[in-house]
Amino acid sequence: MTGELWIVNTEHKLENVKKHIEEAWQKDRYLVITCKTGKQRSIRQNSALHLWCEQIAAELNERHLDVRVLLEHHPEIEWNREAVKSYLWKPVQKAQTGEESSAKVNKVDYIKTYEVLNKYLGEKFGIHVPWPVNDNTED
Repeated sequence: MTGELWIVNTEHKLENVKKHIEEAWQKDRYLVITCKTGKQRSIRQNSALHLWCEQIAAELNERHLDVRVLLEHHPEIEWNREAVKSYLWKPVQKAQTGEESSAKVNKVDYIKTYEVLNKYLGEKFGIHVPWPVNDNTED
């Protein structure tokens, strides 16, 4: 079980983890287990956030709205995923939740942050990129 990550969000997955732990215990008679609660973002939410940031960056660049246009005090810089996350996502998230890290916010806070940014970008620049939802990103 060394280095394995288990995300348990259904009864079925819980039973699988219990079985795996029991088997590992029977084999080695020694386990080190770390558990975290479900308050953090999921892997799918993380993927959705990064995909959305990339899509917003592409829209802003396509419209020649570089970082200095939105943030005024910066030199001309094209958008990328990290710039969107740092300059747009995180300040709104921090204002709403008090938390700087996107890994530490509650799952519900993702959609709230998205809605604020989506409204702002739509009203100010006519940009609307829907939140990514597919088999790999929805939660």
